[in-house]
Amino acid sequence: MSATELVGNCLCLDFANTVTKRPEGHGDRLVTMEGLLTWARASGAHPSDVPVGGGGVALSEAINLRESVYRMFSAIAAQRRPEPGDVAVIMNAYAAALQSAHLHLHHEGVGHVLRWPGQRSARPILWSVAASAARLLLEGPLGRVGECPSCGWLFLDTSRNGRRRWCSMAMCGNQVKSRRYYASKTAHR
Repeated sequence: MSATELVGNCLCLDFANTVTKRPEGHGDRLVTMEGLLTWARASGAHPSDVPVGGGGVALSEAINLRESVYRMFSAIAAQRRPEPGDVAVIMNAYAAALQSAHLHLHHEGVGHVLRWPGQRSARPILWSVAASAARLLLEGPLGRVGECPSCGWLFLDTSRNGRRRWCSMAMCGNQVKSRRYYASKTAHR
């Protein structure tokens, strides 16, 4: 799985998916500031033409937000109540985001979007993630949040029938189905 695999259908879920294998946590993409910026540019959380420095955002802050997002939506996917501490981390980041945000008319003229003009730091990346997580938590559809049984990545099921099971068919679905097929063929010998 590469750093640009965006299968979550929601910015905050794609941010939680910056660890390759859950719950073990292999392949962490946020070990450097460059990793955070690479993900942010690929996901659209930060424009590629705007230079960014660390700007006071520690990687530990990004990782703390990511892990809270992961634990909260993993619990929701398993139909458990999220831990209050994880909800607090996200809502505190969202409150900071709102404090610094400006409303801009959506490019399609329907509603408004939050923007953080004049920021040349990584902080707006985290604010975008926190805003995405808060919107999903407050507006749902929470019944459509799922967790891949193979890799642990989170996703928002936008399929018509609401029965998505894998992070993506190309990454985990086909692998699991191939293993099942091989096991059934070898068992019948």
